[in-house]
Parts: sequence; structure tokens; C-alpha cells
Amino acid sequence: MVALAWIRGGGELGTGVAHALFEAGLQLVVIELALPRTLRQGVAFASAAIEGRITVGGVEAIHCLDHDAINAAWAAHQVPLWTGDESSLELRPAVLVDARMRRLTEPLSTIDEAQTVIGIGPGYVAGQDVHYVIESNRGPRLGQVITQGGAEAHTGIPGNVQGRREERLLRAPRAGTLTRTAALGDFVETGDVVAQVDGEAVRARLPGMIRGLKLTGVSVGAHHKVGDVDPRRDRTLLETMTDKARAVGQAAVKAVTLAGVLTPSPRSSEPQEEKD
Repeated sequence: MVALAWIRGGGELGTGVAHALFEAGLQLVVIELALPRTLRQGVAFASAAIEGRITVGGVEAIHCLDHDAINAAWAAHQVPLWTGDESSLELRPAVLVDARMRRLTEPLSTIDEAQTVIGIGPGYVAGQDVHYVIESNRGPRLGQVITQGGAEAHTGIPGNVQGRREERLLRAPRAGTLTRTAALGDFVETGDVVAQVDGEAVRARLPGMIRGLKLTGVSVGAHHKVGDVDPRRDRTLLETMTDKARAVGQAAVKAVTLAGVLTPSPRSSEPQEEKD
């Protein structure tokens, strides 16, 4: 019988996890908000909540509104995305992965919720809160499966792209509700307005392409990251899974294998060389 896995969070890293576990042969349900908070919608299964469906890395996710739709998605070899109440699923997963990357701002998953519980990034302690923690920070530990202790603290520093790091980020000038004035893939110059937060402008800090931007209607905190600009201006990156997402996904496969849910040497794909 195929093991069932729930993935809480269908953003970029959650999609990397879901994609890898799907390719490894698990049956999935990705659980997301009705209005996702992800930045890079082109590589996030969460986008199916808005678009109805999305294909990332050759795997299609479809927004499901009831049990019949979930069963139909499984039969069609698709990944169901669920935006309703988890309790209404009436399913107990063998594997639960918390990929929301909210650290301590949301209720944490607990070790007793499934046979194997995995936390992505900081905020979890392996052996206490979850069975395994996966390192999500770039560096030599990226993708490490941690069996005791936690991941590194969140740095807030993005990957280096053509020598640019912090200035790539788009940050909210105040707390409030974001409204887009630009779209993913738009080319911008320094100072261009790409969004507003309750009437205050969010401006690009370098020339490039908008690669990530939160959706209109999402609530944001003051100075929080709401998007990013890529100086490469390469629109193919909008639909390309990053090496980071793939590394975290393959680490999830390793953790599930260590737990005995999967047999060793599952089918996988090699990480790509694109950075961030």
C-alpha cells in the first residue's frame, strides 16, 4: 500500500519536497492557504489555489475541493492541493512535512501527528518536536537531515546572484496589505515602484527582473521580505526549480527512507546549478 504524506506549505521549498516525494512514489496532499503567501508562484504548487492547477518540474498539482477530487487527482497521477480545514480530510498520514517556513509565527507541527514528522528549517528540534529536521540555509549543511537538534538560525540573507544579495530583496515599508503594481517577469530599474503597502511604495533597489512578489491582498509586516529582483533578467528562471528546493526535497526523501517508509535508492533527479 502506498504511504500517504501531507506537506504543510506549498511554497518554493514545500514544492521541492512534494516534487521529490511524489517522484519517489508517495501519495501526497499539499495543504496551503486559500491566498498563498509564496513569492515565486511559478515554482510553487501553492499557485494552484489561485490558478486551479500548475505544473512544476513536469509534475502537475490541482486544487481539490472535496474527497472525490483528491481521489481523481491521485488516479490521474497529479498532486492534490487542499486549502480547506485539515480535519475535514479525515485522513491520517504516514508522513507529515512542515514546509511552511514560518518558524515560530505559526502553530508548530508535533511529533505525534504522524509516523514520521519532518520540519524544514529553524524552529524545530529533532527528537523533540519532530523526528527529523532538514537544514534549509545555503552553505555546506544545506539539505542535511538532522536527527538530534535543530537547523541553523534564519539569516535573512539571500543567495549571491552576480555579486548582489540584500539589495535584491523587496521589503515592505510598513505593516499592512500589499497591492501589486507589477508582475513576475517584469523588468525594472532602480527606484521603480513594484507594489504598495497601504499606499506606501515598494521600490526596486537594483535593475533586473521581478522574480518573486507576494500576491495582492496578502498581509505583510514592516520591513518583511515581499519579493526579490534578479539581475539576470532571465524569464526561464520563473519556472525553474532552484538547487535549494531540490536539495531540500531530496533530503526529505532521505529522511523518509531512514524512517523506513521508503526503500533505499528511490528515483530522484540531480540538483540544478541555478543559485537562489
